[in-house]
Amino acid sequence: MDRVLPEAEVRGWEPLVDGLSLPDPGDRHVLAAVIAASLGVILTMNLRDFPPGALAPLGVAVAHPDPFLCALHDADPEAVRASAEAAHANLSRSTPTFGAYLDALRRQGLPSLAARLCAPGG
Repeated sequence: MDRVLPEAEVRGWEPLVDGLSLPDPGDRHVLAAVIAASLGVILTMNLRDFPPGALAPLGVAVAHPDPFLCALHDADPEAVRASAEAAHANLSRSTPTFGAYLDALRRQGLPSLAARLCAPGG
């Protein structure tokens, strides 16, 4: 990831960890990085370990990727479709059809996004 997205590295999060409380203490580094980077949302399928009540006082929200990506799709379907096609084309270990790729997205917890991408014009 450092090679592809070097600007995505977050620094200075380590001192924040000890002051944070989450159901799974092993997730505190994620919240610390979000705070250090001045981000406002954690995208995760692990909603249980990032309760809104613990995040709200810190100015952070939590969102599941499926509705988040669907909102992006609804705002700009062409851009999201292009991103999905680029991600599909970037696969190197396997070369599934685009339909099989969408099936994999469904199985991985993104059923609504996959449905939008399957729809005509999606």
